Amino acid sequence: MTHSLYRKGTIKNLNQDYVIIAMLAAGVNDKSVYDDAKERQIRVGEIMKKNNPTNLLAEAGWRLASIVQGCFSDISDVRNVIKTIKEEDLGISIVISGLISEIKELCKEIGLTMHTINLSIGEFGNKSLLPPEKTLEITTMCGHHCVSSQSVEHYVDQIKKGKISVEKAAEKLTAPCVCGIFNTNRAKQVLYELIK
Repeated sequence: MTHSLYRKGTIKNLNQDYVIIAMLAAGVNDKSVYDDAKERQIRVGEIMKKNNPTNLLAEAGWRLASIVQGCFSDISDVRNVIKTIKEEDLGISIVISGLISEIKELCKEIGLTMHTINLSIGEFGNKSLLPPEKTLEITTMCGHHCVSSQSVEHYVDQIKKGKISVEKAAEKLTAPCVCGIFNTNRAKQVLYELIK
């Protein structure tokens, strides 16, 4: 899923940032072809919910949509989700975004073969027009760019003035990300760095 590929950061902070996306396949199992497809998709959402997501597409959303998306801060939680999905043989397409070396090792441990690897090759053009790197570490966690650099700047200013806590600011920044892949825990870490 390419909207989860553009997260900025270092290996140190990206190894606390993983996205899992589960999708029904259009024309294959998204309709009544498999009457239980929706139930299996809901089960995937339940498995994700039980394994400490830092963010998860709202339950009402994944009960209606053909996609469940969530974000995790710990690779062991990701491992538990993928292992359980494999054991239950739910037949749902799963995409994991994170550091390739870690995802590759996780798949090997569980006995899965990676099907496809997508990479971002970076930005092109006049990069001086982009916000600062630390701001991009927050805004790029929302793949549909619903979290603006102006919002980040606003909340950094509010935190510095003592008008809002880092935790509350991270929650506020998470809210516009409707797909559930914004990592609230990582946003807190970056906000702490931005207010130094």
